Amino acid sequence: MRISLLVALAPSILLLAAASRAADDAAPPRALMTCERVDGPGRVRCEVEVTALAGLAITWGDVVIAKTPPFISALRGRIAPADATVRRPDSWRWALALVAHTKGTGDVEARVRLVVCEGDPPDAGTTHERCIPYEVPVTGRVAVGE
Repeated sequence: MRISLLVALAPSILLLAAASRAADDAAPPRALMTCERVDGPGRVRCEVEVTALAGLAITWGDVVIAKTPPFISALRGRIAPADATVRRPDSWRWALALVAHTKGTGDVEARVRLVVCEGDPPDAGTTHERCIPYEVPVTGRVAVGE
């Protein structure tokens, strides 16, 4: 009887294992940072957008500024989930501001931290079956007066 039960359950076990491997092997979300070009010192506006693969939903995310060129300062080091300007199931966008003290060109480095889950966002009282945390590095080019 145990052997017949194992034979009966084998396809289900293989299917679950394959689904788990597929989620683990899935490419991480893609992130892009763009910064406006400005003529001189002052405020520089940037946007960070992250997109999850089809069938996955972003349920939480923030942006942490990791490094700026010497002529730039970040107004805030972390842009919180509540500050997202666009929050669709498969993509989020944040706006952030930097301050340029002098003219120059350089890269701003950040990390987008996310929790991405399989399926649509849950209804009240339900949860996702599987969620995966990600940390996606992103770099944006800043050009001030050049």
